Amino acid sequence: MLKTLSKIGLIVTALAVGAAWLVVLRLKDVPVPVLVAYGLLLVGLVVGLLWPGVLGRLSTRCRVLMVIGVPVGLGTLVLYLAVVYYVTDLPVLLALAAVGCLAWAAAALLRGRRAAGGRGARHTRRAFLAGGAGLVLGVLSGLSVSWVERQRREVLARGEQERQAAVRAPNARRRITDGTVRVFPIHTGDTIVTYGQFYGGLDGWEGLNGYVRTLVDKTQIAVPVYAYLIDHPRHGLLLVDTGVNWEQAHDHDGYYDHNRMVSRLLTQRDEYQMTPEQDLRVRLARLGYDAKEINTVFLTHVHDDHAGGLRHLPQATVVMDRRDWDHGVLYPYSFDLVKDNLSFPAFDSGAFGAFPDSQDHFGDGSLILLPTPGHSPGHMCVLLRMDACSVLFMGDTLYTLPHLATGQVRQTTIGGADTIHQIEAAQRIQNLLASDPGTVPLFAHDNTRYQYDRVASAFAHGTPGKEGLRELRRHMQAVLTPDWRLRPGHIPHFVPPASGTGSGRVEFR
Repeated sequence: MLKTLSKIGLIVTALAVGAAWLVVLRLKDVPVPVLVAYGLLLVGLVVGLLWPGVLGRLSTRCRVLMVIGVPVGLGTLVLYLAVVYYVTDLPVLLALAAVGCLAWAAAALLRGRRAAGGRGARHTRRAFLAGGAGLVLGVLSGLSVSWVERQRREVLARGEQERQAAVRAPNARRRITDGTVRVFPIHTGDTIVTYGQFYGGLDGWEGLNGYVRTLVDKTQIAVPVYAYLIDHPRHGLLLVDTGVNWEQAHDHDGYYDHNRMVSRLLTQRDEYQMTPEQDLRVRLARLGYDAKEINTVFLTHVHDDHAGGLRHLPQATVVMDRRDWDHGVLYPYSFDLVKDNLSFPAFDSGAFGAFPDSQDHFGDGSLILLPTPGHSPGHMCVLLRMDACSVLFMGDTLYTLPHLATGQVRQTTIGGADTIHQIEAAQRIQNLLASDPGTVPLFAHDNTRYQYDRVASAFAHGTPGKEGLRELRRHMQAVLTPDWRLRPGHIPHFVPPASGTGSGRVEFR
């Protein structure tokens, strides 16, 4: 009885590990038929090793290992090399192969000593061959370390050359210094997300279920990642969020290797896309600014598509909610250069409209921090007073302008109290926008005409003016009713890619 229970425990554990591995492979876009065939082999191997008689002719564990175990082992290696392997793994893989060969050599040598005559000699020859192979692989493992580092340096050097070429490209702007508060949207590339993660919060994409669906669902879209530069005559150069950096997009596995293998397994290599012109440093330089001049970064939350650019801003003070630093999902490497420059607002400036707490950061009413938890424990929005209007930097409280219709469009949410807090924050934002016609929202991931047409035009020179403000508000009224419902023609729908593979797109009908 105890033996049977032990076997059941082993098979449950093995199947759970195998299922997790299959989810990882699906996340890496391995075709479903391949996963089905591979999964059946895994199940057959586990069952055959525990109950070899079940598989008929494969009545011994040795035969199970030969007939099923070898294909499973080779399949696992091929799948790993195809979808998980990164160049820094080479020394480790060679070292493991060396250890395996040396272990085989030791075992063969022991068998050779026990066997007599020709069999003993054969085992001894095998031991020397395996031992020699192990020594060669060990030497190659050591030599490959420097080769791997050289490969990494070459990748980063090519990226730096492309960045410098983009900075030197013609038609860069001259910096405007006329004492006006200016805001410049900075498109730092795109992130690939599932359509449901972006628009499916009312269709079951919530909590653990939403997270699992995010891993395995392949109805993907590309959405922009925006940071915002503020040129303030009194407070200097400020940033709201920092977007992603070049390494995240072009050396993804290397960047997240600082966070060990788990991050590499549970993220996609192509989750970020960036051209050289979209590098934060390039965009700043093309506007006439230098990243070294940024003195303050207001981080709406710690997620890495908002914090990756911190690698380029080691001199900046980073203002963020302490709850995000203590409890948010952050990647330490992105914060490594600024971890001693953090500033945590107390939110003790009293109520601000519908918000019970706020922080007047500079003490002059020019920039107000508003806590909007839910998307992350310490998410916050930033309200900036400009000459012609005020702008509300939304972060990820709401992804796009249509998301203001919270009863019709919702992104995936954490679930439970966090979802409630996020919806409450969205309702406070609705009240703020309704009560102040001079305030317009600016989003971090808006993939609609509001961002790439209206916002891009209104803030082309950093300040919308009265006419730009009117255009932004007119567009908002064309999309949303006064009671925050979407008007016809503005409800999102997923359109699959024409080729059947790759990212789809979003149409509004």
